[in-house]
Amino acid sequence: MQQINEMLLPFFQIGFLLCVAFLLIWNRVLILRVVKFRREKKIILGTGDDEELIRAIRCHGNFVECVSIGIIIPIILFFQKEFVVFSFVALVLLCIGRYFHSEGLKNVDENLDLRRKGMYFSYRYANIVSLTGVALYILHIIMSL
Repeated sequence: MQQINEMLLPFFQIGFLLCVAFLLIWNRVLILRVVKFRREKKIILGTGDDEELIRAIRCHGNFVECVSIGIIIPIILFFQKEFVVFSFVALVLLCIGRYFHSEGLKNVDENLDLRRKGMYFSYRYANIVSLTGVALYILHIIMSL
């Protein structure tokens, strides 16, 4: 079992780092979406009560709020070899959730199903995996005392 774990470890580590890269790139995409609307509509500050700009700003804001909190536990688990799979799975779910949510939210005639799926992946599934990893990590610490 330990040998299998050692063989798969680099794949989970690379997958985790690719997810981090995706989140960085997606953050940039959402920022550029806001900048594009600001330039098109010539709105320097505020929202100008423009629905598309309001959605773009909230979409980016929601992404930043969710990812900054949602990535903490996976990062902690990433540095524990035995629990890197939890960090990878949690981050994959977070990536999927944030992508679905922002794509569902971006249009004025929003896709509520896509937005809901994004919230489930981000808040429910990713958090359950993260908390399971933390619980097992705590159990691991207690057992090694």
